[in-house]
Amino acid sequence: PGAVQLSLKSIQRKETRTMLNPKIINQYKNKTTDAASAMPDIRGKNILMGFWHNWPSEPGQGYQQGLFKEMALTDIPEAYNVVAVAFMKGAGIPTFKPYNLSDDAFRAQVAALNAQGRAVLISLGGADAHIELHAGQEDALAYEIIRLVETYGFDGLDIDLEQAAITFADNQTVLPAALRMVREYYETEGKHFIISMAPEFPYLRVSKKLPLLKEITAYFPFLKDVVTFLESLRSGGAYLAYINALEDIYDFIAPQYYNQGGDGLWVDEANNGSGLWVTQNNDAHKKDFLYYLTDSLIHGTRGFTTIPADRLAIGLPTNNDAAATGYVVNPQDAIDALDDLRKAGNPIRGLMTWSVNWDAGKNKSGEEYNWEFVNRYGYLTGGETPVPEKPSVPADLRSTEPPR
Repeated sequence: PGAVQLSLKSIQRKETRTMLNPKIINQYKNKTTDAASAMPDIRGKNILMGFWHNWPSEPGQGYQQGLFKEMALTDIPEAYNVVAVAFMKGAGIPTFKPYNLSDDAFRAQVAALNAQGRAVLISLGGADAHIELHAGQEDALAYEIIRLVETYGFDGLDIDLEQAAITFADNQTVLPAALRMVREYYETEGKHFIISMAPEFPYLRVSKKLPLLKEITAYFPFLKDVVTFLESLRSGGAYLAYINALEDIYDFIAPQYYNQGGDGLWVDEANNGSGLWVTQNNDAHKKDFLYYLTDSLIHGTRGFTTIPADRLAIGLPTNNDAAATGYVVNPQDAIDALDDLRKAGNPIRGLMTWSVNWDAGKNKSGEEYNWEFVNRYGYLTGGETPVPEKPSVPADLRSTEPPR
């Protein structure tokens, strides 16, 4: 029944779509034949996705006052096989312009990554972006996305709308309609235009209708943690409009498992079967959080929507400067969570991180982060498999063998 329903939705969408004007598209067509002209096909491949900053670095921009590193796309380690350029934004129809390069120079860098089989996406939105789209702008947005693809060689678009932009104006209908037209256009050229999303995980909850809870906190402050849990259930649903509208064509979703403080999920199986509210900012239960939130999304349980395992990646911060909370202190927690998902028959696509610039950045004291994230998890896309840490050897050991 699910497959039939999906097929019927696809047919209905195709019947109601509008056709883009070839004459308008021809104005944007890039006549250059280079590696950026082809769209690498990453379907079926593990991914390690990193966001790239399209703005200059300044002291104090990190959550711990660190400094991210400005870099060319070509300086990003090859293990990052998907790079998301941040961001496409702006008033009216959002757009993009490289902050420090000419159009041709930027395209040449995209071409270099494409020649290695790596995909470069344009990410729409960002935490501070005001995106306001209105009904009737579907074609205009589709044309602008195509113009950016033709100019810079982008291989797809990542939806990274946050906060008010998620539901503002007609964003939830205009953006999916435009992306569908762009995908169909590039299919006529034999290319696969990638569509991905990077929502904050609370927006993937199935909407709940609960009473206002502020009064409870006011009169019963000792119930604060319970109220936080109940309030978290109300924050869901905002991204479901994008997922449902694009469910038959999106490539992968990489939810942000960070910057959500004490939010998390209730897990009956945790705490030796006694149940536990597993939070995003609790390092002691990091493996449980990563495993059970991902398991919930794969199966559509514990109050979350469904994202198939083969279209799901986990989003993590590269370090403590990249996010306020969510950094995985012990990499074995993430490695074991991924392995347990695989053993359970639910291997996911890989990991996403904010950001490659922070991976190469410095902390407040000037100490290099030295590509910690890619060194930890690059094995997912063909790098070296991480070697488990050896247990420390006690210093006071003495041989029990008799002297010879």
